[in-house]
Amino acid sequence: MRVLIPTYLQDVHAIVVGHALRLKGHDVVLWHGADFPTRQQASISLPEGQGFGWELSGPELDLADDRFDAVWFRRQVPPVLPTEELHEGDRRIAEQSCLALYRAMWHLVAPDARWVNPPESRARSISKPVQLVEARRSGLKVPLTLFSNDPAHIRRFLTEHEGQTIYKSFAPFQWVREDGIALMFATDITLDDLPDDEDLRLSAGIFQRKVQKAYELRVTYIGDYAAVMKIYSQETPGARTDSKAAGLDALRVEKAHSLPEDVDRACRELMKRLGIVFGCFDMVVTPEGEHVFLEVNEMGQFLWVEQQEPELMVLEPFCELLIEGRCDADWQPKADSLRFMDIYEDATRENPAMDDSVHVRPNLYATVDDVDTGIPAPDCAEESEVASTEHSGQETENGNELTQAVEDRQSLAVR
Repeated sequence: MRVLIPTYLQDVHAIVVGHALRLKGHDVVLWHGADFPTRQQASISLPEGQGFGWELSGPELDLADDRFDAVWFRRQVPPVLPTEELHEGDRRIAEQSCLALYRAMWHLVAPDARWVNPPESRARSISKPVQLVEARRSGLKVPLTLFSNDPAHIRRFLTEHEGQTIYKSFAPFQWVREDGIALMFATDITLDDLPDDEDLRLSAGIFQRKVQKAYELRVTYIGDYAAVMKIYSQETPGARTDSKAAGLDALRVEKAHSLPEDVDRACRELMKRLGIVFGCFDMVVTPEGEHVFLEVNEMGQFLWVEQQEPELMVLEPFCELLIEGRCDADWQPKADSLRFMDIYEDATRENPAMDDSVHVRPNLYATVDDVDTGIPAPDCAEESEVASTEHSGQETENGNELTQAVEDRQSLAVR
């Protein structure tokens, strides 16, 4: 079978999964979105008669009306245009034109293939307000939440939940600084942290009543199979509000055998409502044993689960989902099942997908702050985390109480 994987430079997940599928005898094409248009060209043609044709070519890519059996819609990476060769006004026009053509390609290249996840499901599934509304309808417990840019509503919410409110952004962002990289994590917030109303109104935020945690769960649904990991975030001071801020090495984790039946049923109902067959759920378990849904990432990082807890296998089940179109709830490893750590080095060694002389580095989540990096800020952030990077948090002095500075260091796979 043939599998198409839209991705970007140094995406460990795409590289390792692609390598695993090739080991199983399948043909895999990695489609680096950031290569377009400087190293990649695309065409869609409607000639005389019926139907249409398409072509896509570039580094490691030469397609023309190719058929694919499956598409792992790993990353929708927007085109990257040169910053110096074009006038700012011309560049904006070029960006929008390139993005329009590229989005059309996503919808036309493999209409008969099975998609993980379907592109039409993405808009709903990445919306955090839609997630929480549908989660509640599905029977999951969710935190008391306000999505707003209305200063009056925000101040009222913080007053009603004084000292018990956290702030989250709608999407992940990072700032390039002279002293490293800064990321936005969930953080405690009070009325004293808020800017004046004019500034507060300019950016919508997510404000939630804090949920007391005994521990957290990362539940990776791969078809009908669920890999459940316990994360003991409350043992690590820097991870108590947002476990992602501490970095993987600072957290104690272990395999959990299953979810309570009613919680598992509600999670599966949510996936049906969102139209997805794969998703990474973040949940809190309270000291009283109640399960509280936080969010689901329809294309979240998942290989770190197997990296941290090798007995909690996710690579092989995910390959099975792509190959067979399903993965049963009672999936069990076989003697020849592939493991992430066994193939990681071979997958990444001298791989062109890791080489920035071959492929263009994408502008993911980057906002320039305090330093001229030449990296333009994107129009919108992808709903994901940067692969191949692990972050440990510390407070910044940049005047924004809602960000935390982090040092950038390499890891095999991150959330």
